[in-house]
Amino acid sequence: MATETGLSLVNGCWAESIPVRDRGLAYGHGVFETARLCEGNLPLWPLHLERMVEGAKRLSIPLDSSTLQAHLETLLASCPADGVVKIILTAGVSGRGYRTSHESEPLYILQWLPLPDYPREWGRQGISVRICEHRLAANRKLAGIKHLNRLDQVLARMEWQDQYQEGLMLDQQDRVIEGTCTNLFCSVGGKWLTPVLDNCGVAGVLRHYLMEQLFPLMNAAVEETDLAIGDLQKMDEIFMCNSVAGIWPVRRIEGLGEWHPGTGVQTISALLTQAIPCYK
Repeated sequence: MATETGLSLVNGCWAESIPVRDRGLAYGHGVFETARLCEGNLPLWPLHLERMVEGAKRLSIPLDSSTLQAHLETLLASCPADGVVKIILTAGVSGRGYRTSHESEPLYILQWLPLPDYPREWGRQGISVRICEHRLAANRKLAGIKHLNRLDQVLARMEWQDQYQEGLMLDQQDRVIEGTCTNLFCSVGGKWLTPVLDNCGVAGVLRHYLMEQLFPLMNAAVEETDLAIGDLQKMDEIFMCNSVAGIWPVRRIEGLGEWHPGTGVQTISALLTQAIPCYK
C-alpha cells in the first residue's frame, strides 16, 4: 500500500480524505506530532505521546491512548521501516459555529511519509539562517503544544526560497523563540541556553530529550532563558534541532554573524547519534 508520497489511515481505515465538517479543517482545532521512524521503531515516541496528550487536554479533545496505539500499530505493520510518522488528532465533526459539541468524536489521522531529502552537510558544516520578519504572538494557553494552526510558520517560511536553510522566529518584543520548524540552543562560556517558551513557540520533543538526557551526560549546564537577538552575537556556538532532522549547527545568521561547529555541538551530535543511530 505504500507509495512514494506516503499512506494514510483515518480512524483506522486506509483513506485519503476526511469529512468536510471536521473541526481540524474548519478551525485548526487539533494537535499533531511528526516522529522519526527508524528500523520500524519510533525512538522518541513516549515524548511525542506525552506532548500530544497535553495538547489534547488543553484543547478539550478526548484522546484515547489505546485507540491511538491500535491505529499506530496498524500503520507500522504496513509501512516501510524508515521515514516519518505524522499523527493528527482533531476534535472531529460538528455543526457550524465555534461551539464544541459533546457528541463529537475525535478524528485520528495517521500517515507514513518518506524522509525529507535534507543534505548531510547541513548536519556537518552547518546551515545559513534568516531572521524572519513575521513575529509570533503571545498565547500562554497554546504555548509549547503542537496545535494545527501553523499559519505563523507558513507566513514566515514564505519570506525566502532556497538561499537559507531555516528561519529564526521572534516574538512581538523581538525575543528569540525558535526556528520555523526547529528549536534553538546556543552556548557561551561553556553554558548552554535555549529560549523560554512560556508565551509562544513549540516545546520540541528533541529539545526535551537533549535537555533531560544528553546535556547531563556532558555534565553541561543548560538553562531556559529570555534571549534578545543581539545576545546571539555573543554566543560561541549555536545549533537548531527537531525530531525529524536531528541537529543542525548554525554557521551564519544573516546580518548577525558567523560561527563554526565547535566541540560542544560536535559532542552533543555524537551523543545523539550514539543513542539514536538514525540521526547520524
